Amino acid sequence: MNIGIIGGGAVGLLFSSYLSKKFDVTLLVRRIEQVNLVNRLGVTLKRSDRSITSYLKGEILSGKMSSYDLIIIAVKEYDLDSVLKILKETDQQIPLLFLQNGIGHLDRVKSLPHLTLLAGSVEHGALKENDHSVIHLGIGKTNLALIKGELNRAEELLIQQIEYFPFLIHDDHEVMMLKKLFVNVLVNPLTAIAGVENGRLPDNPHFLHIQHTLFEELLTLFPHMKNYIHFQEIIDICLGTSDNRSSMLKDIEEKRKTEIETILGSLLIKAEKEDHFVPIMNTLYELVKGIEREGQGG
Repeated sequence: MNIGIIGGGAVGLLFSSYLSKKFDVTLLVRRIEQVNLVNRLGVTLKRSDRSITSYLKGEILSGKMSSYDLIIIAVKEYDLDSVLKILKETDQQIPLLFLQNGIGHLDRVKSLPHLTLLAGSVEHGALKENDHSVIHLGIGKTNLALIKGELNRAEELLIQQIEYFPFLIHDDHEVMMLKKLFVNVLVNPLTAIAGVENGRLPDNPHFLHIQHTLFEELLTLFPHMKNYIHFQEIIDICLGTSDNRSSMLKDIEEKRKTEIETILGSLLIKAEKEDHFVPIMNTLYELVKGIEREGQGG
């Protein structure tokens, strides 16, 4: 199966490395410098136990993408709109798999004419070292669910078992994405503001109190989720990734744009429309936006 992966960040490099073990993979990126490095040096994956270099093809992202059996979109949500314009030019028969955080992008994705659309929720921890190297910080799984259509060729991701990189199918894409959103909301902003690893949140009673209050605020927005996720699951994830620094914390440290709009911004819009009082959510949003602005020079 030929797979195109759009995005040369941590997730794009991680997926390129692992999937190239079983499939023909092309990494589709915007910068010719990254294309040249990938074509010359391959993609190097670093785990605690070893370092592996996979040789695959790098190409500049364009609308001429008709030769793929599956396209995986691994850019951040705030870079998605320009990619969607390109995807509209591609063959509607090609299944598309979206790996963005949050739920704000789902309505835009549904407007695409493609017959098969999938959502993915990535539980792995990854850190981009450079344009051709990624560190696999935490081994998890990738959850998949259909937005519309049928699995067809994308089912190969489930059939081909890749060591350290499992895929799991879910029935309801909205519940799957909301579960990931709960984790992102309860971990990313607070670690970014406090400058701590994930494991410090449940260990510190003050952080833990904020997390629990935030969890209750989320349930006011999505009351049906009380049947699908419990606060203890969030604690277990924090403890299971105790040494990890969240993606939002890393963005703050590197003075990059964060995904706070994706993770909290869309929720605050929903809260305002539905007249919900979510003070912790509002405060965390404003703090991250303020820190982000300071890091980018005001």
